[in-house]
Amino acid sequence: MNYYFAADVHLGLPPENDSRERECRFVNWLDSIKFDAKEIFLLGDIFDFWFEYRKVVPRGFVRTMGKIAELTDSGIPVHFFAGNHDLWVSDYLQSEVGVIFHPNDYIADLCGYKFCMTHGDAINTSDRNHVLLRWIFTNRKLWKLFAVIHPYIGLSFAHAWSKSNRKKHGRIDFSTDNNPYYNNACEIAKEHNLDFFVMGHLHVPVNLSENNFNFIVLPDWFSGGGYAVFDGKEMKIINLK
Repeated sequence: MNYYFAADVHLGLPPENDSRERECRFVNWLDSIKFDAKEIFLLGDIFDFWFEYRKVVPRGFVRTMGKIAELTDSGIPVHFFAGNHDLWVSDYLQSEVGVIFHPNDYIADLCGYKFCMTHGDAINTSDRNHVLLRWIFTNRKLWKLFAVIHPYIGLSFAHAWSKSNRKKHGRIDFSTDNNPYYNNACEIAKEHNLDFFVMGHLHVPVNLSENNFNFIVLPDWFSGGGYAVFDGKEMKIINLK
């Protein structure tokens, strides 16, 4: 039985044809691992934007919702982590689809190894712009104000902002030299005596091992898709392409 990890699918990111094709690949992958998956960890930004209105469900993602529900109904735990693009999760995914929701980091023992799993955006506290944006997105009062806006206007604005932000930033070239993500992950590892730190957010696969500590960054799904799998002893990053 294996543990599977994926992140940064960004379902709903325009253009619509690309998003649909990406969703089909993601759903096919979920279907392919259901026979040997002990647990599945979806580490944030599965949706390019997610907001739970009280009476409205965002359009699309039917295939993804159905497949995750199938997995959870069969007894496979599916963990869903809040990313910086899908922070606004309330109770819909838990009650309707059956996921286990984690708004922040999650530390767990997997086969005797200590893991910390997170989307990863929050560990870079040196990026003041992002810290401010995260505060805005997690502020309950602003959450309620956004809910008052008609979904057509609110979702249209959110997707336009997300598309612009993706073009501006894109992938982040990874280096351990003075890297706030890696440095902070190492500090967290020392504090909690971790064996593995697994995150997404950076959109580039990383698999580093040093002094029995393993730092994993999951690939995104824009260039074919990819995931990580842990078989109880070894962690591997698999590129679907």
